[in-house]
Amino acid sequence: MMINKDKFFKIALVIAIILLVVLVYLSFIDKAKAIKNPYYAVYLRTGDMYFGKISKFPKFTLSDVWFLQANLNEQGGFNLTEFDKAIFGPSDEIEINKDDIVWISKLRDESEVVKYIQGDITGVTPQVETPQTQAPQTEMPQNESLQGEMPEE
Repeated sequence: MMINKDKFFKIALVIAIILLVVLVYLSFIDKAKAIKNPYYAVYLRTGDMYFGKISKFPKFTLSDVWFLQANLNEQGGFNLTEFDKAIFGPSDEIEINKDDIVWISKLRDESEVVKYIQGDITGVTPQVETPQTQAPQTEMPQNESLQGEMPEE
């Protein structure tokens, strides 16, 4: 039995389409697993730490932004707060000057911060430890006491 060229071409095309669909599906599944937790921590020279989804093009931006806010009721405690809920009413995206970034770290799936942001932990603010890195301190020169002396003119 001999298959003509048209039938052979149609069968090959159907098989190629099925393989393409399977490859696209498998690559989508892998990306979906990778995108389960798209959150990063960004620590700035100012000592501020932000959490969110990073975009590096065309500018370094952070979206779905959260930040650490000092809790004045507890000594050394911090609350995790949504950036767009701040009193000054910002949008939920910030552009960050790359020169101000001290470090960036991808957050693990089991991170309390990630669980809190994704709603897996409710009613509890995660216990966040502050990094030991501090912003550089600049010292102002001390003026010597003149004790009544007048500068010469």
